[in-house]
Amino acid sequence: RGNSKIPNPQNHSKSTQNQDFQKLRQTLWDGCEPFYIVAPGVAKPGSTSPVPVTGADFYPTLLELAGLDLMPKQHLDGVSLVPVLKGGTLPERPLFWHYPHYGNQGGEPSAIIRRGDWKLIHYYEDGRDELYNIVKDLGEKTDLAARQPEKTKALRAELDAWLKETGAHIPKPDARFDPDKRRQQDAAIRTRRLPSLEKQHANFLNPDFKPNPTWWGSKATVD
Repeated sequence: RGNSKIPNPQNHSKSTQNQDFQKLRQTLWDGCEPFYIVAPGVAKPGSTSPVPVTGADFYPTLLELAGLDLMPKQHLDGVSLVPVLKGGTLPERPLFWHYPHYGNQGGEPSAIIRRGDWKLIHYYEDGRDELYNIVKDLGEKTDLAARQPEKTKALRAELDAWLKETGAHIPKPDARFDPDKRRQQDAAIRTRRLPSLEKQHANFLNPDFKPNPTWWGSKATVD
């Protein structure tokens, strides 16, 4: 439908601000990032849903909203959210994330599974697992891995099976790694990089804000 839209859940006024959560958005502990979908004639205005979804769901959702056939081979990890928009729900499913690299805002190599109320993070640097009940502990501040060993083991096994099934690339130790330089990098991100990003993105709210003429080198498109 021409007037349906799904805004980017990361497209907010500040790049990383995630108040009350353990760490910043775009990291491993980004909490549950809300977003909204405008679908006139499909969704009841002002309605909400607690069903967890992921970005891979947007494509099949847009296909169905446009009245097109779904293309399962092109959206293997996603499902249409139209049933949720109509007030229903989705069959329970695990959600997976694979982040086998470092990020410029503090992210580190890891893989994640969320199933129901539980979220497990596996770290590739030292092999540890963290377990959170993200319904009771939305801010992901209390690691329950040591107190819930069976739950941790089960989720880790499911995560490992998914990584193997999908042929995910697993990071390997770098012989050139320097722990002192890593600490310096972390400090630079925390004291310089993140404050700079917050200041830059806060400026986007300024009523007088204007992007540069080429929008940071973006290529003009012609419909």
